[in-house]
Order: sequence, then structure tokens, then C-alpha cells
Amino acid sequence: MATTTAAAASGIFGIRIQDPSSGAGRVQAKFNFSFGKKKPAPPPKKTKQVLNDGDRLVWFPGANPPEWLDGSMIGDRGFDPFGLGKPAEYLQYDFDGLDQNLAKNVAGELLGVRQESKEINPTPFQPYTEVFGIERFRECELIHGRWAMLGVLGALAVEGLTGIAWQDAGKVELVEGSSYLGQPLPFSLTTLIWIEVLVVGYIEFQRNAELDPEKRIYPGGYFDPLGLGADPEKLDTLKLAEIKHSRLAMIAFLIFALQAAFTGKGPISFLATFSS
Repeated sequence: MATTTAAAASGIFGIRIQDPSSGAGRVQAKFNFSFGKKKPAPPPKKTKQVLNDGDRLVWFPGANPPEWLDGSMIGDRGFDPFGLGKPAEYLQYDFDGLDQNLAKNVAGELLGVRQESKEINPTPFQPYTEVFGIERFRECELIHGRWAMLGVLGALAVEGLTGIAWQDAGKVELVEGSSYLGQPLPFSLTTLIWIEVLVVGYIEFQRNAELDPEKRIYPGGYFDPLGLGADPEKLDTLKLAEIKHSRLAMIAFLIFALQAAFTGKGPISFLATFSS
């Protein structure tokens, strides 16, 4: 009876009873199980092939890739100098002593280290188990790479057809009104900004409503009008080609930005100075 009363008081007031027989919290923390309803086992997922360090391409000859970049992701070249993709580790501690009748309460001791599972478990609020995990970084890399490919193509096309550098295009719009490739548009600049905000905002809202990590970055359907991804054997090759072009485009646009900041010229006019 006394043990039951002490356990009840401990649960209500948060008092830690120094009773060696009541080690349920310690056992639960160590072996990671609970006394509630058991969740059903998740369905088995497709295993990815892990390559040995000697059988894979790396970003630099002789580079030693980190252990969390095991080559299972398409386009993985083991490049993570700052360790941003390292799995997060969490320390598990026992409960602190909160007995007001003791002169000194002992802090909870370290039980172990826990890492987030590599399996992705979507929830109604977010698609990733770890927000700063490697899967999330891959999605960001692809999205930024696609914008960079559009930006590089747009910068070259605009300067090649109009002679105006990409960094000066906004100045022309403010002075002469909205236009596209030198042709006037029946919209004001303010209207075009609102159209862009609404259209891009709606697309991003729909994309973030998708909780399947694969469909978030490879939706298919209307985004694959030629059906290039219909062949599973060619799909991985296309994914590898896309990530390579994305990385190259991001580097190219960074060079465009530095070039415009230091020389004030666009990419085509800057190359023309070497032939003059």
C-alpha cells in the first residue's frame, strides 16, 4: 500500500522515489518501448545499393567520403566538407531527482545516445523525420538547381536577343514599362509581380502539401509531358543528368553574379571583351 501511494505521488507531483524496484522509466528509455498500444510495423521499403569507397566516384580524386554519404543516393559524390548532412544525435538522460524532502537531488545520468532513423516517416505536418536531414537537403539542392538552370538560360537568352545584361533588365522595366524580349506586354510591372506571387505561391503550396518525398521532387504527370520517366531503367540516368546539370547551373549563376558585381557586365558582353 505504501509503495502504491508513493508511486502515485511520484506521478502526480514529479517526485523521484529512490526505489530500486521501480525502474520502468529506465528500462523504457534503454530499450525504447512503451506500455501503450503497439503500432503496426511499417511496410518494407526498397533497399538502396551501397557502394564501397573504391567502387564509387567522389568529388575529388582520393577524397574520403563521410560515412553518412554512402553512395546510395543518385549523384552522391561524398561532398560534405562542413558535415551538414551528418545524422543528428540526441543524448538520453534519466529523470532528475525532484524530491523536496532531500537535501540534494541527483541529476539524471546519461543513458545513451540516440540517432534518428534513416527511414522517412511522413506526418500530416511535414514529410521528413529530420528537417535538416540528408533527404531534405537533396530536395533543396534539386529545387535550387532547377531555378538556377532557368536563371542561366534566361540570362543568356535575354542578353543575346536584346543586348541588355540580366542585372540591368529591371532598370529597363522601370523606365520603359514591362516587356519581354523587347516586346511590350499588356500588363504593368505591379500586375506582373502579383501574377508571379500568386502563381508561384500556389505551386509551392501544392508541392508542400505532398508528403511523399519522391513525388515532391519527381512529380511526373504534367511535369513530364514527353514521358521521359516512363522507362524505369532510364529514370535513374535522367535523375543523375539532372543533378549534374543543376550543380553546374548553380556554379554558373554564382559566377554570373560575381561577374556583374565586379565588372558590371553580363556573361556575353564579358566574353566579348576577350575578342576585342
